[in-house]
Amino acid sequence: MDSKLPVRHRTGRSLDNIAAVSESVAESPGTSLRHRSQQLDIPRSTMQRILTKDLHLHAYKIQLTQELKPTDHVHRREFVNWVLENQKVDGNFSKKIIFSDEAHFQLDGNVNIQNCWIWGAENPRVIHEKPLHAHRATVWCGFWAGGVIGPYFFKNEAGNAVKVNGVRYCNMITKFLWPQLDGMDMEDVWFQQDGATCHTASQTTELLQEKFRGLAISRNGDQNWPPRSCDLTQSDFFLRGL
Repeated sequence: MDSKLPVRHRTGRSLDNIAAVSESVAESPGTSLRHRSQQLDIPRSTMQRILTKDLHLHAYKIQLTQELKPTDHVHRREFVNWVLENQKVDGNFSKKIIFSDEAHFQLDGNVNIQNCWIWGAENPRVIHEKPLHAHRATVWCGFWAGGVIGPYFFKNEAGNAVKVNGVRYCNMITKFLWPQLDGMDMEDVWFQQDGATCHTASQTTELLQEKFRGLAISRNGDQNWPPRSCDLTQSDFFLRGL
């Protein structure tokens, strides 16, 4: 009963390997688990245990966030209260809103937040900078209870990706959106868009009032849309999840 049980020697999580992993993380905390395992010739499962159990490190993932101004909170609350009040009157009100948005897909490389992890004992609060005017493709999409409208890719006559402006946005409405809505029951259906310049141009506003008279959610529209509130639209999550 007093005999000590034999203890299996941990060849993988040895002091030398722990020291090597610690030095590797200090030099390059953004290296992936797979690449670090290959560099140090340590099994991936052993590498995972050393990082978490021996070095007590955590994997931090880059998060894309939208900066809010001090006055934005009031406008966002006003809009949410407006939706809740209408939902009490009409239980199907939330199903009568077509949310729309554009997404920009970078064509010259960008951070893939799904594959970018940074190991550390504390959140490093890393800021990644990117060019302001990068080459990209712009895609529009509408999203509501009736389904997904689109996606629509903004292209020129040669088929090349172009940026969206007022003229191209109006062309998308007349040549793509209107035909998509033909035959649909659009009674009491609202159309939402954010406050981008091409959305709030007088030509665009007049065009939307033809089909959504008094039912436009936008900056300076029939119902004001709070600025910098992309998280309130389903289309934003749908597009960026592609």
